[in-house]
Amino acid sequence: MAGSDMMESTLAFPLLSFPSRPAAGEALASALASRVAEAHKAGRRARIALSGGSSPEPAYRAFAALDLNWSQIDIALVDDRWVSTDNPGSNQAMIERAFGAATGVTIHGLVRPTLSARQAEADINAIMAELRPFDAIVLGMGPDAHTASWFPGSPDLAACLNPDTRASVIGVDAGQAPVALPYRERMTMTLPCVCEAGHVLLLLFGDDKKAILESAVTAPITQAPIRAAIEAAGPRFVTFWAS
Repeated sequence: MAGSDMMESTLAFPLLSFPSRPAAGEALASALASRVAEAHKAGRRARIALSGGSSPEPAYRAFAALDLNWSQIDIALVDDRWVSTDNPGSNQAMIERAFGAATGVTIHGLVRPTLSARQAEADINAIMAELRPFDAIVLGMGPDAHTASWFPGSPDLAACLNPDTRASVIGVDAGQAPVALPYRERMTMTLPCVCEAGHVLLLLFGDDKKAILESAVTAPITQAPIRAAIEAAGPRFVTFWAS
């Protein structure tokens, strides 16, 4: 990939190193555009799932600025806090803001404000069943090595990572994870939904996050849930990193 170098590390999957965060974000946008082009060439809608947080928003804006047939693209969320879109913690609000220029795109949110996350599972699973498998999924990683809303210490972690679950999403209680607070109630994709995607892409910034990722590959999955995605996706798991 132009502008990237393969990072020398102990990782057993590609880690692409970029000279700057904007460069990493632009490379991620280009990778997503390639997946869209493949889907459209095959005569079908493209299906992308994106994570929230502040780090990926510039990359999403770069993706949204590309000249694509957005009316034939579905964007879902990997996870979200159980809040309305007027809450600053809403991942859906960030995605909608980032894709303001992508005229015609369809964004599938995970939150139903009139219900609890558990109560909304059936409705959202029905929608996700129509979208799976995704052409590409973008993940992030927290300082506790969580990804999606798979938090160490969560009573719902085993359900999230169950390789045999037929659920695409489940409502989770993240109250035992300090980094999740104050947003305890969440909806998240499950491991099978994430890792059946054609490409599983991790956007990661900072030397500290790179060190956490390197440690995660040998840590117990209960302590470093991102390891579950790394192992399940295998060679389809690619990291875009910049310091």
